[in-house]
Amino acid sequence: MSKAEAKATVELKKEYHNLEKDVLEEKIKVRALSEELENPMNVHRWRKLEGTDPEIYELITKIHTLQRRLISKTEEVVEKNADLKQTETEYNDMKLKLSRQPGPESAEQLSAFQKSLVEKQRQIKNMEGELALYQA
Repeated sequence: MSKAEAKATVELKKEYHNLEKDVLEEKIKVRALSEELENPMNVHRWRKLEGTDPEIYELITKIHTLQRRLISKTEEVVEKNADLKQTETEYNDMKLKLSRQPGPESAEQLSAFQKSLVEKQRQIKNMEGELALYQA
């Protein structure tokens, strides 16, 4: 056995004896208190105290009201979070729909196509007139 192990066992033995001593002291205290409980010497020691502390009652009622308010506010927060999530989903849906719709660029393209269509129709009428003139 090495010195460290011997030293550790000595310390453990000392701690064991100290704990055993504490246990015996506590057992003696328990025995003394149980005997005193069986044969009370000081009868007035266990008398009931009259009166209540109104401040404590007020504090308890205040705690209960605050807890109720906290619960109601928590429920409101849950409802508002649900509303917020619903609004966010609606916003994302609208954003998606809006991204699918044509923008101002397509309106410009449409007007350019319409102008070119009108120009082509005018050219066709001129060519038809010339064709009719050549045929005659």
